[in-house]
Amino acid sequence: MTKLTDILPGFKDMKLNPYTLSFENEIEEEFLIDYHKKSINQVRISFFLALLLYALYGILDMHIESDMRYLFWLIRFSVMIPVGLLIFVSSFSQDFYKCRDIALAFCMILYGFSLMVMLYFSPKPFDFAYYATLIITFVFIYIFISIRFIPAILTSIIILVMYEFTAVWFIHTPVEMLMKYNYFFISTNVIGMFAAYSIEFYARRDFFIARLIEENRVELDFLNKDLKKRVQEKTSQLEVSNKDLKKEIAIRKKAEKQLLGMNVKLQKLLNDTVSGLIYAVEMRDPYTAGHQKRVSQLVSAIAKEMGLSDDTQDCLKIASIIHDIGKIVVPVEILTKPFELNQFEISLLHNHPKSGYDILKTIDFPWPIADIILQHHERLDGSGYPNALKDEEIHLEAKILAVADVVEAMASHRPYRPSKGIKQALAELEENKGILYDTHIVETCIELFREKNFKFK
Repeated sequence: MTKLTDILPGFKDMKLNPYTLSFENEIEEEFLIDYHKKSINQVRISFFLALLLYALYGILDMHIESDMRYLFWLIRFSVMIPVGLLIFVSSFSQDFYKCRDIALAFCMILYGFSLMVMLYFSPKPFDFAYYATLIITFVFIYIFISIRFIPAILTSIIILVMYEFTAVWFIHTPVEMLMKYNYFFISTNVIGMFAAYSIEFYARRDFFIARLIEENRVELDFLNKDLKKRVQEKTSQLEVSNKDLKKEIAIRKKAEKQLLGMNVKLQKLLNDTVSGLIYAVEMRDPYTAGHQKRVSQLVSAIAKEMGLSDDTQDCLKIASIIHDIGKIVVPVEILTKPFELNQFEISLLHNHPKSGYDILKTIDFPWPIADIILQHHERLDGSGYPNALKDEEIHLEAKILAVADVVEAMASHRPYRPSKGIKQALAELEENKGILYDTHIVETCIELFREKNFKFK
């Protein structure tokens, strides 16, 4: 039995340093560029949010005496905010990825220093708010602004050392209070280190897998071209040797055998690639393991019941078994989150049909597989995503896949909710047939469950 650990690449396979999380070959620079392109929008949003929160925290300065209050505001709005905005604007430069970690780390250290100044001058007990702000700073460093693992650790250590120096030599914090504060600060840093390590590791592994897929695609293209060339050569040989019919027939049979063998190899290579991707998605999201296979079972049953052609059924089988391939680029923290997602996380999850399309669009399937996967969350009334398509704009195969996907998802457990059951899933279809889902497809699906006793295996 094939194990996931036998399929997914490890540190040795990727030539990845387990301590620094850097590739030990020439693809490190390629990864940094790719990582920057994929995460820069999140970095800009998070960094701008950090600037906004830092500015809003100016309200905390209202309780300070007027002289110190104006000093705090001077630090916030005349020094810190302009520096942050300068780095934010610089992030739109093409070469920003070269100095991204340094710039963000410098800014966070500068913000940490400003918090030390505020801690020193802030009267008790109001200084507690600034301690809480320091914890938020650590969270932003490790998670939200995507500073890579090693720079994030160094940045946080520098800020923590600044705090220790300030607390001991300037504020003269009692030992008992110092130990309590250090408990929270150090705990936050330990958790943040694990989070930053996991985020960067999975980003690098996803990049490595995507690179392997691209190499396989190039190899497939090469094999296709080589195959066409060889067939042409064989055909020419047959035309030249037409005097010897028996020899010609033998050569044709040999060529056909070679052609069949090459097709089998190509099909196996494609199947292995798809299987590897499916295992990768299911490992990153264990709660939905088997989801794609069960959706494929229901899709095949619906297509057969509707009397669709064998070709269409083959198309649906391939599309359904890999319809969630785009989840490979969704952060694993979102896929396994044990409670409801927030709006930002939902928007990231809603990108998975587009990501699946981008992964598969260059593969030369005999059917529009990439388009079907792109559309499997679209709805008849235009309320779906990612392109808000309506009835006639959606492939029939995508409509069938959408119905099967909804039924299986509602009938299965998820990290954030228990199974709602088949009855509630079918009730959802009945309530929204002709609105969200195709009426004929919905009626066929309901008939399968209620009259023909269809069950997921």
